[in-house]
Amino acid sequence: MSQDDPIGTGPTLTPGQVVAATPTRAETEPPAENKSVRLPDRYVLGSKLGAGGMGEVLLATDRQIGREVAIKRMRVAATPDSVARFMREAKIQGRLEHPAIAPVHELSTDEDGQPFFVMKRLAGVTLTAAGKRFTRQKLLRAFADVCLAVELAHSRGIVHRDLKPDNIMLGDYGEVYVLDWGIARVLGEPDDEPGVVPTARPSDPDLVSDSTAIGSVIGTPGYIAPEVMDGAPADRLADVYALGRILRVIVGDDADAPPELAAIAESASGPHDNRPTARELAERVERYLDGDRDLALRKSLAASHVAAAHAALAAGDGIDQRATAMREAGRAIALDPTHGEAAALVGRLVLEPPRVVPREVEDRLEANHERTAREKSRALALIMITFFAFVPLIMWVGVRSWWMLALFVGSVAIDAANAFRIAYQKKRLGVGELYLATVINAVMIGVMAREFSPVLIAPAIASVSVISFLIDPRIKRGANAVILLFGIMVPWIAEVMGWWSRTMSVEHGALVLESPLMSLHLPQSEIVLATYAVALVALSGYLSNRLASAHEQALRTMEVQAWHLRQLVPR
Repeated sequence: MSQDDPIGTGPTLTPGQVVAATPTRAETEPPAENKSVRLPDRYVLGSKLGAGGMGEVLLATDRQIGREVAIKRMRVAATPDSVARFMREAKIQGRLEHPAIAPVHELSTDEDGQPFFVMKRLAGVTLTAAGKRFTRQKLLRAFADVCLAVELAHSRGIVHRDLKPDNIMLGDYGEVYVLDWGIARVLGEPDDEPGVVPTARPSDPDLVSDSTAIGSVIGTPGYIAPEVMDGAPADRLADVYALGRILRVIVGDDADAPPELAAIAESASGPHDNRPTARELAERVERYLDGDRDLALRKSLAASHVAAAHAALAAGDGIDQRATAMREAGRAIALDPTHGEAAALVGRLVLEPPRVVPREVEDRLEANHERTAREKSRALALIMITFFAFVPLIMWVGVRSWWMLALFVGSVAIDAANAFRIAYQKKRLGVGELYLATVINAVMIGVMAREFSPVLIAPAIASVSVISFLIDPRIKRGANAVILLFGIMVPWIAEVMGWWSRTMSVEHGALVLESPLMSLHLPQSEIVLATYAVALVALSGYLSNRLASAHEQALRTMEVQAWHLRQLVPR
């Protein structure tokens, strides 16, 4: 934007500043600072809206029409060259009749011979601030209007030369304006001719400012076309370059940015000879807004993503390469759901496991094992508690050794308490804790093997324990089984070696069992053993049901996830 005209049609704006929607009406007497300004009686001056190196913009009331207007006048001594430049700006803006260009109502001189022109009074926000207040769709429609206004200027041989978000205003009632035509170039006229804005030189403060020039190049950094930076004169496509940069600002660079819009912006700000016209740029944006997406472009982008996926896999079958390939293939399907190669690639990546399991997968498996271990421990704790129901039955049969009964109760209580601890502790379970649970369980089995014979009750309990512990892969299967087997074998070996009294013997061809814990005689012993058999089957079924339910839930979750993945791929 030129220093001569801060906004071209109104007050000076900094990025994001809002122009008052309802400006204060000019009083019947002008403010003190405007007392020296002598304009026709038709205009009653108000406050100053802005000022630049050569001119100033004043708020005024047009008494003839009854409306507020903005008046721009020279505030430096009139010279033929300065007057020519000022009049040129007014005439350029005045002959560009378009809804997105503020109209010029009058061009004249005041009583002191200083030129001035009257413009529409604008109210709204610059595009810089509008991005935070309006949707992308609204900004894109405003952008299309800007492109058409620039196209009108181009058709009249006029190049704006300083298009940027701060020079685009969105009015309070849906209007869109292209501001600041003060440094526009008329094609076919040399810039250094009298009456024409010359190429900005550091010695010319009226034409050069930090915001609109770099050395001898007119414009704003970031919006100046590369060829202009290299010294070429600004032409129509230099304006298109700036429009492409503005579109990139509107589109953004986040993950939600539509690839079609990004491609449109890239083409507008690409090489000089490949840029569209301002009208073509507007039409491409309008086609996007109307839903007529460029299918060929989507297919082309999808193919590029598939190529990137293959390139990632060609670099290796590591975790990072597979993750990149999966993302690229997924983007290809999102752009073109009918892309068979992308679908096949997704299917291959889903069905073929990587050589190295990703750390994220290991963590999820670990969490699943943790849940299963806790679920199993809750079930085992309840099973252990039911063993206490046999204490009254043992006492009913007849207790032979009370310290043996205490040993039975104690071993069951310790096993149950440890199971409860594993099931409900907050910290993560360690492998050592799982092995400790196996050892505690083996001790309890050993106590039962000693008190009820190694071949009577203990083997069934050991079998159930082995199955429950083997579902956790963090425990080595063989080690787990050996530990539990020791619970049966140690008492049996001790009996064979004569260290402990025998609980099993054969007399006259009959197998005789003797328990050091309780007296064995009918019918009490038969009832207790029958009750044990029923309880063992029931408790085994309960444990199996809990584990099967957990397995079923995990399998169902996996199948649902697999079903969702299959929906990504066209059949």
